Amino acid sequence: MEKKLIWEIGLAYFLILGVILWDIKENYGVWKELVPVSLLAFFQLFLIGFVLLYLIQLHSVVLNLLVILIMTLNASFIASKRFSLKGYSRWKVFLSVFLSIASVNYFLLAGYKLLKIVGWDAHMLIPFAGLLIAAGMRSVSLFSYHLRELIVRERDILEGFFALGAGNDFVRNYLLRKSIPTTTVVIRDMFKAAGIVHIPGVMVGLLMAGVNPLKAAAMQFLVLSSMLFSMFFTPVIFFSLLTKLEGIFLIDEKTKD
Repeated sequence: MEKKLIWEIGLAYFLILGVILWDIKENYGVWKELVPVSLLAFFQLFLIGFVLLYLIQLHSVVLNLLVILIMTLNASFIASKRFSLKGYSRWKVFLSVFLSIASVNYFLLAGYKLLKIVGWDAHMLIPFAGLLIAAGMRSVSLFSYHLRELIVRERDILEGFFALGAGNDFVRNYLLRKSIPTTTVVIRDMFKAAGIVHIPGVMVGLLMAGVNPLKAAAMQFLVLSSMLFSMFFTPVIFFSLLTKLEGIFLIDEKTKD
């Protein structure tokens, strides 16, 4: 068993190394991020395994909620670093990301608790919360990338809007309409592929636990729908909060001629 485990870990890092070496050769520019995150990823997974086992045995609602808060803070930090427009305060970006992820996903978790879909048990609550928080984090990261590209590409159009007297609300809604379809393409593809291209993990776990296929399918569909809700509304709330706090800065300093 230990020998097989070593081979599995070694194979995983061999695949990552292959990506890093090819990236360096072709100069795609992602290897500098891959090196530290790949080293941390396994350690984090290993550590959370022990944390979950401890929480399952402890049955502490307060500690479970504290773990979810820490997950939210970490997700907010990661997503806020993706926002590269220079006109915005880093603290206000982080605060906007945190409030958007928390408001959307805590709302979902509270609703599912009231409906008794999830309980306070760590083995159910924390993984479910993790799926939703990760979806919100991913959507803000994607939105931030596409937003910057959109502003660079349509800078003249956006400046024209302001020159004609358009307010921040109009420009913000224009940017959201352009960015949200691209931001949500991942989850929309997951809906298309569910059950045909891939069998989602939640459904497999429930089937293995003896749950009937209809109930397993319903739960997996709820998970996908929750991720869609999170990936759609989190960037909308994030950008709305940020532009209320800071206003809209059209030109990134790096893109000036």
